[in-house]
This record gives sequence, structure tokens and C-alpha cells, in this order.
Amino acid sequence: MAKEKGSAGKKQSLPVSSRGQRRKEMILSAATKLFLSVGYGETSIDAIVEKSGGSKATLYSYYPTKADLFRAVVDSIVSSDERSELQSLDNVRDTLVQFAETRMSVIFSREHRSLMRLIIAERDRFQDIARLYYERGPLRSHTQLRDYFETLIEKGLIDIRSADEASEFFRGMLLHQRYIDQLYLNSPVPSAEEVSVRARHVVDRFLEAYHHPDNNPAHIHPVNG
Repeated sequence: MAKEKGSAGKKQSLPVSSRGQRRKEMILSAATKLFLSVGYGETSIDAIVEKSGGSKATLYSYYPTKADLFRAVVDSIVSSDERSELQSLDNVRDTLVQFAETRMSVIFSREHRSLMRLIIAERDRFQDIARLYYERGPLRSHTQLRDYFETLIEKGLIDIRSADEASEFFRGMLLHQRYIDQLYLNSPVPSAEEVSVRARHVVDRFLEAYHHPDNNPAHIHPVNG
């Protein structure tokens, strides 16, 4: 069990061959499936080795402890989620719709739902992982929106007193109710159609509230029908 206690100062061994990289990916994939399905405490190193193949020695050469492997799993998921970009000023509405659709598709996916439950369950034991998830997820989305809204304000495209507050409003309209439904009612994963409808509705309502009254930018104003 000593292997499962902290590993401060230890570095993961890097695979030196394509075969080693494939082995490491197989270990990570197996650990991801087990952690997300049965939880951290119920997942044993033996189960991960059995599911991934190979040996404990190989696993420990890449991940010295179970805790290190857990951190790698969370990092791999949140890193793969960093896809949303907010840059284009050519069509603000379409840019925001695409951002909203991407965030909803990620956040309410089965994998992400399992990840959030796992992080909440293990928050006291792995505060650094909870912080990693927060910084790569909610905080990153907030910062992206805030910076984008600040640019739109500077260009005179929208009328917002506080870009920070506007980001909170936007994300709240987009995500809050489904979070509540998911938490208390275990609502199903939304379909692509539901995601698209919700994203467009939120963006249209947002732009109706915040478009600049002194301009007539057809490319940011909600399109009816």
C-alpha cells in the first residue's frame, strides 16, 4: 500500500519507444474507464493491470502511485476538452453559438458527468485535482468569455458595463438549469439537436439584451427564423 501514498518529487518515466507510448496509453485508458465507472477507492492497481495488460512493474515505471495515475487521468480528460476558441469578430453570433455548443457537448457528455462526480467525491483527498479541474474548466471558460466580451466592448459591438458579469450571465443561462436537472433528476445526456437549440436560444437572448444601441451590426444581431 505504500505505493499509493504521495509521490512528491517523483517524476513519471517517459516511454522511450512507440511501443512504450502505446503501453502507457493503454494503462491510462484502462484507468480512466475504471476510475469513472467504479470510483477511485474501488479501483485497484491489480484491476488496472488486468484490464490494460502488462505488469505492475511497467505501470509503476510510468505512474509511481495510484494517485499519480489518477492525476494523469483527470489531466488527460480536461486537456482534451480545451477546444473552444473565441476569436472571430466577423460573425459574433455564430462564434458564440459555436462556443456554447462545444461547451455543452463537453460538460454534459457521459464521460464528463462521471468525471465531475468523481472529482466531487475525492475533493478532500485530492484538492490539487479539484483545483486543476476548476482552472481548466469553469475558470477557463469564464476567462475566455470575459476577454472576448471586453474585445467586443472596445470595438463598440456590444454594450456591457462588466465583461465579468456578462460572462457569468451567459454561462448561467447556458448551463445552470441543466446542471440542476442533472444533479437532482439524473437527466439524460442532451442530444445534438437539444444542444444546438439551447445554444442558439441563449446567444439570441444574450445579444438582444447586450447589443450596442448605437450601431446596427447585422453580423451580431440575432437572426430570427
